[in-house]
Formats: sequence, C-alpha cells, structure tokens
Amino acid sequence: MKKIEIYKIWNDIWVNNNKIDKILLKVTGLSKSQLFLCDEIDEKYVEELKNCFIRYTKWEPIEFIINNAEFYWLDFYVDNRVLIPRNDTEIMVDKAIETIKNCDDKITLIDVWTWSSNIVISVMKNVTDINNELNCYAIELSKEALEVSKINIEKHLLTEKINIFCWDLLEPIIENKFELNKNLVVTANLPYIKDGDYQNMDIETVFYEPDIALYWWKLTGFELYERIIVQVLELKKLYDLSKIVLFIEIGFDQKEISKDYLNNKWLKFEVFNDNYWIERCVRIEM
Repeated sequence: MKKIEIYKIWNDIWVNNNKIDKILLKVTGLSKSQLFLCDEIDEKYVEELKNCFIRYTKWEPIEFIINNAEFYWLDFYVDNRVLIPRNDTEIMVDKAIETIKNCDDKITLIDVWTWSSNIVISVMKNVTDINNELNCYAIELSKEALEVSKINIEKHLLTEKINIFCWDLLEPIIENKFELNKNLVVTANLPYIKDGDYQNMDIETVFYEPDIALYWWKLTGFELYERIIVQVLELKKLYDLSKIVLFIEIGFDQKEISKDYLNNKWLKFEVFNDNYWIERCVRIEM
C-alpha cells in the first residue's frame, strides 16, 4: 500500500502526520529514517494499521495504541492500566531534581502512586551520577499498574536503584522502620478530580484511563493530598528526619483549596506553573 494513501486516510479524520508516523513506526518496526525513505508499506502490515485506525476513531489515546508515551525526553511503556504521562507534570521532575542537586546530605526519594514510574525514573536518570547514595522507593496501590512500572524500571536499567512496593500511600513506611536518610524528597501525582466531574476532561481520558488514577472523594478532590501530608508529617517525627520536601500536582482549580489547607497547617510552600502556565505543582517544605 502506498504510504501517501495511508496519510490521506488518516488526515481525512484530522490525524496529524506526527501521530501517523508513530503508528507506522510501531506497526512496521521501521526506523524513522527507513520510514522517511520508503514509499510503500508492506501489505502484511495493512490489517494491523486498519485495527489501529479503528481504535483511534473510537477515541482511544494514541499512547495506548502504540504502547508508548514520551515524558521528560524519555520513552515509557504505557497501556490502559496506568495514567498517561503528561508534559504538565514535568515541572515536578524539574523541581525535584533541583532540590536533590542542591542538597549536600544523603537523600531518600519516595514516589507515591507511581503508575508508569515516569516521575521517579526521570528524576533518577538525572541525579544518580551526582548522588550515588540516593535510596529510592516507588509505591503503587494498583497491582496492575505496578506491572507496568516494573517494565519501565527494567527498560531504563534502574532495577537496582528503585525499590517498588504495592502499598496504600505511606502507611507501611510509618508502620515499619525502613532505611530512610535524614533528608526526604517525596513526589506524588495522586488522583485529584472530584467524583463524577467530567466537564473539564476529554473523552479519551474518561473512557480509557483507569478511574483509580483520576477520581478521589466528592468535595474538593484534594482530600487524598490531605492524607499524605498528615502521613509525611508523621514520618518526620517517627524517623527524626532533618528535612522533607513534598511535591504534589494539583488540579487547575485547586490552588486556593491547597493554599488554605497548607496555611492552616503552618507549612512553607511554593506553587509553580506547568508548561501551559497553569499553577499546578506545589513544593511543600517540612
């Protein structure tokens, strides 16, 4: 089949060439240069391309169709067991890396509800050469998501660096004595959408990404962060930690809710813009 015919079919339903390239690369196994130079796509791939086309017309995210998402200049395996990594979370990675690099003492890094482990892997790939004594835990509630996390940790050669566990937030660390350094960095991209709040979400997210990664509680969506903040404060006492920095990602409409809660707890915090200039990342110091 002529490559130009494939582009025309997909272009007719408003799919841009970049996405078409990704699907062709996934299905054919060609390199980018090979795909660029070829005019014909082998007929043996046509049926699979049709299946991808059908999936896309049913609003399935292209990341799930090609089992790949790009995040922080890295590639991650994804499917419908996990949340799709998004560029607006990269500010959290930036700030976590900055915090770790600016600390002279040993640090423990904990990523809570790690999903595809895109956050913790991106941080570790940028700090391990600087802080080889960094110990790291990735925590996930969903056993299915944890399987995807393991794929990515192995893919990025971090099996010896990242310890993964199936837990609910930080409860097991509170209940048992773990090896924690005196300085702790915690990253958490928890569910923060109110139950049934679909009006600001796209159809791909609503139908294909796991509900457990998106929705939590009925009042503000911030309730789960309130739980983890209490747990982190408890950790500081139990382990006699010198300093904890917690990074969280909030919804576009949760700035005032989070500020009020953190001010009532007398906590020092900063709010940062994401790549779209929305105040979404909060750095909390304890």
